[in-house]
Amino acid sequence: MYSVLMVDDNTAMREALARSLTRRGCRVTTAASGVAGLEALRAGSFDVVITDLNMPERGGLWLWRQALFFHPELRGRFVLIASEPLPEPRSLSLFMETERFVLKPLSLDTLWRQVEEVMQGVPSSPSSSRAEPDESAARP
Repeated sequence: MYSVLMVDDNTAMREALARSLTRRGCRVTTAASGVAGLEALRAGSFDVVITDLNMPERGGLWLWRQALFFHPELRGRFVLIASEPLPEPRSLSLFMETERFVLKPLSLDTLWRQVEEVMQGVPSSPSSSRAEPDESAARP
């Protein structure tokens, strides 16, 4: 179905999201850092990139900027997972023009909806998506 790169420094979160996406038919590659995510992007192609905003050294926004430099066709194909408080709006403004983000705690169904919207070419919403916690919520 879809090829997804899942980038998160939290092992439990990364594995839970990867398992969920795999059960839905995705081919998932995981990376534990922004740098490892960029290496994966250089080595292969992906339909969707899901990345955590806050990671040690290089976070999701850094990965997004670097990825678009090497693969401009990925514009509109990123889903950023973020915790509150979010960085100042100026830091997110360019990202929010074309990409998506989901606030933690996130439901797996909400994340899946975001992946499907990316693949269907649905324009991103100007506001964030907040997933309501439920029994299918991914928790570290």
